[in-house]
Amino acid sequence: MINSMKKDSFKIGIFSLVIFLFYLYLSYCTPLTHDDWTWGIEHGMNRFYDGFKDYNGRYFGNFCELIITRIDWFRILIMGVFGAAIVVLPLLIVKTTKLTIAFLSLLLMLSVSSDMFSSTFAWAAGFANYNTATICILVYLLIVKNIFYEKRPSYSMWLIIFAIPLGIGSQLFVEHATIYNIFTGSFVIIYSFMKFRKIFYFHVTYLISAFIGAIIMFSNGAYVRIFTGADNYRTIDTDMGFFEKIYSIFSSNMYKYLIMNNIFLNFVLAMFCIFLLVKIGTNLVTWKIWVKNIFMVILLIYPFYQPIVVDRMQLSIFSDVAKNSEFEAWLSLLFYLTILFTIILFFKKSSLKVELSFYLISAVFVASPLFFVTPFGSRCFIISYVFFVLFILRLFVYLVDEKIIDLKPLTIPIVTLALCLLVAYSVIFTQIKISDNDRMNSIYKQVSDGKKVVTVKPLKNNKFLWHSELIIPSGQADNFKIYFNLPKDIELKNAPE
Repeated sequence: MINSMKKDSFKIGIFSLVIFLFYLYLSYCTPLTHDDWTWGIEHGMNRFYDGFKDYNGRYFGNFCELIITRIDWFRILIMGVFGAAIVVLPLLIVKTTKLTIAFLSLLLMLSVSSDMFSSTFAWAAGFANYNTATICILVYLLIVKNIFYEKRPSYSMWLIIFAIPLGIGSQLFVEHATIYNIFTGSFVIIYSFMKFRKIFYFHVTYLISAFIGAIIMFSNGAYVRIFTGADNYRTIDTDMGFFEKIYSIFSSNMYKYLIMNNIFLNFVLAMFCIFLLVKIGTNLVTWKIWVKNIFMVILLIYPFYQPIVVDRMQLSIFSDVAKNSEFEAWLSLLFYLTILFTIILFFKKSSLKVELSFYLISAVFVASPLFFVTPFGSRCFIISYVFFVLFILRLFVYLVDEKIIDLKPLTIPIVTLALCLLVAYSVIFTQIKISDNDRMNSIYKQVSDGKKVVTVKPLKNNKFLWHSELIIPSGQADNFKIYFNLPKDIELKNAPE
């Protein structure tokens, strides 16, 4: 048994190394885009010298962006490390060394929408704020995961000391993560006290530090400007009521980013919940049998709606766009609630029920501040996506341990799909790297030939990059010239795709 565990741990170690090298290669192939050029020149440093006054309170995210847009090897290294960490840390949190589950984690993280991938993994500015915030949350959950065990947790003095930089630092990346960390820190203290009748120094130290970090973030003048309507980019709509605002935001865009666009993830969520209902949902009272059957219908229908009804058939249930969005939003909410109540109503293990429910509720709660501040994009939901992945992996570990699912028949399909995506991304970003080199060589050649109008070629596979095409004329195009030391008097022109 011990030898088998050591062997599995060794395999996970090799897996982690391979995934690190994969993300390292992707980051090597990923060019800087959009406002990365602004951060990489004097404008970025001016923000730093001003202490990011009235810009935002994402102090650590901003500082990270300043570094990675100036030191290429550090950008490649840290994006490789953090890319692998988002795949591997969930495995440590759910306590598994099974290679098949590790490949499922990789498969799920590579199955994010191209929009989410391009604005987080493949965009330095997005990475510096959103991926880093995600890692901080995962590190905290890795430490406090023991509150869901039967044995009373214990924390070393070093961990208690570590809670101070972790708690403060976690708060200085993105605003909705900052608010979530206060929520989860409070939940951990309350739940631990109710379960173990004890308050732990680590939990309290982290929460106090998180409050300090939140104060540091929100004391930035930018948030006063947002709340007073003086900010030109971020706004808070005060014309609607509280619940009207939530409904309007969720039914227009949020449901897509949070749930519907996660096509493969939704298939896996539905499949595992169906397994749970079939195997555990036995010897039930009549009303639970009805609920179980209704849940299974919803779980079977929803994952096919987006890829087949919307994408393949191009079908809208309602001709009115607003009504159709409302219908899809309610359907998405129904799917989410079905998963949540599958755990609440049919799961028997108390501590595990709390843990699984915590991941599901966290996926929504961490996104809830976005109801009130606009605009937002898919990158804002990477943390929610990771919570859904955590839920799947923890449920999968349970289903395997209880022999509800046999792991062996699933190994080849999961590993094959994950490797296919790994190879596909490698090819995609190799082509991006080649086209980026070709684009820059073409620009430098035109400049050396004395041309005053320089044509900028489009990059291949640009849907996997964040705004790689120049906006001309704009400050972004001017910053592009400064970043790459191009003559100021040349005129840039985008080549047709």
